[in-house]
Amino acid sequence: MTVRNVRAHAARGLLPPPRMQGRTGFYGAEHLARLELITHLQAEGFSLAAIERLVDATPNQTAERALSQYLEMLTPWQAEPPVDMPREEFASWVGVHPPHHEMLTEAGLVEDLGDGSIRVHSPGMVRAGAEAVRLGMPLDALLETRRMVLEQVTEVAENFVDLFRRTVWQDFVADGLPADRFADISDVVAKLQPVAAQTVMSAFRETMPRAVGDLVREASRVLGEDGERS
Repeated sequence: MTVRNVRAHAARGLLPPPRMQGRTGFYGAEHLARLELITHLQAEGFSLAAIERLVDATPNQTAERALSQYLEMLTPWQAEPPVDMPREEFASWVGVHPPHHEMLTEAGLVEDLGDGSIRVHSPGMVRAGAEAVRLGMPLDALLETRRMVLEQVTEVAENFVDLFRRTVWQDFVADGLPADRFADISDVVAKLQPVAAQTVMSAFRETMPRAVGDLVREASRVLGEDGERS
């Protein structure tokens, strides 16, 4: 990490101030631990703005502990693990010929490991997309739909997490992060996953029939107009 990045983190309040001697700032083990934690959170997909909000929500003396526990509680929400395989096996694994390896690589769903092997990220999503391709849908349109869905689901996820942060988590922090309540807080997070998933699925089931209905009505209108012209 560059000196500029360290100073930027300190300026945002993500790091406690260094110990100053004259014009020289000294960083110690506590700063290194915080930087490692920030790096870990970023690897898990946290933006600096999100990490900043977490730090702001905790007293300075407990911020690192709070962030560590917050990361630990996200374990039930870990992304689907990637799958590594020889590149020549990908077509049979995905069940589509040609396997559109280049397009999936450009979209970030497939990574070339450089030794004749590839890494498939979000394998469940890749296989779902392959099934849609077999149903006759073009891959480029599916990838664009995936991008839009991810944007919208990201907003939903951020709303759920923000609600948790402003209620259950905020109260936990205000009480001083009592160790005897940490298991209960973790349990809330674990149980929030199926609640959030069911909410998204229920909303989709509610809106999908309307979208299909619009399609059918549009087709009926076109057929009716064609009948009138004939």
